[in-house]
Amino acid sequence: MVNMDFNSASIKPFEYDFSFAKNGIEHSVFTKGSGPGVLLMHELPGMTPEFWRLANWLAEHFTVWAPDLFGNDSEHTPADLGKLTFKACISREIHLFAQNDPGPITQWLRDLSQSLHQKVGGDGVGVIGMCMTGNFSLTLALDPWVVAPIVSQPGIPGNLPWRNQDNGLQMNDVEKQQLAARDVDVMGLRFAGDKFCKAARFQAIKDVIGERRFHEHVLPDSSRNPDGKRSFPHSVLTMDLVDRDDALTKQKLGEVIQFLKERL
Repeated sequence: MVNMDFNSASIKPFEYDFSFAKNGIEHSVFTKGSGPGVLLMHELPGMTPEFWRLANWLAEHFTVWAPDLFGNDSEHTPADLGKLTFKACISREIHLFAQNDPGPITQWLRDLSQSLHQKVGGDGVGVIGMCMTGNFSLTLALDPWVVAPIVSQPGIPGNLPWRNQDNGLQMNDVEKQQLAARDVDVMGLRFAGDKFCKAARFQAIKDVIGERRFHEHVLPDSSRNPDGKRSFPHSVLTMDLVDRDDALTKQKLGEVIQFLKERL
């Protein structure tokens, strides 16, 4: 059994720092660390212990800002998945099933990432999106201060009964052209057998920015946490990460940190 000790110091939630309000949207932001800035966006079901474990690892190297997109609560558990999924589905801020529009939340996140850059300075900031927020990193990468975007198992837009959206990026044609024009590398991670993030989605990213600029990492399903809660592998850096130095998922975390360091 994989050791998942969530009582250790390495997975304590960050301290609440401030509330960020812009254009009628307001969410709490939790911060920790020093050095170059990284904006870490949570997945469903939110700020789980596995999320905080990742956040603390990153905070050993960077100034990490972690916004809570589901309210002002710093802790969510897997038991909250149904409730929070429903909340996300009806949210005016997040458009889970829209092919070309991720919703107003991405503009709020773009403003937040700019604020992070202004706070820490340097060449720019990194952004990490996962599952629900995975493709948000691409939208944030339209801004010049985002120099290290990472998409981990981008799971939306979700499929609809009348439309297969496996290749959806939640960007319109103009935004895709803007992203293509930026000389920015993108790192992507997914499991080969992920039912939410399939090969078509990564191919769509390569179609926009080119294979040279897309650092693609597709992990074998066998490298997932064997005690994972889903029937298929999905969350590369959180729930399906195996916390052993010889584990492939832990090694990929090291490559994520290296990708950020080289660009920040």
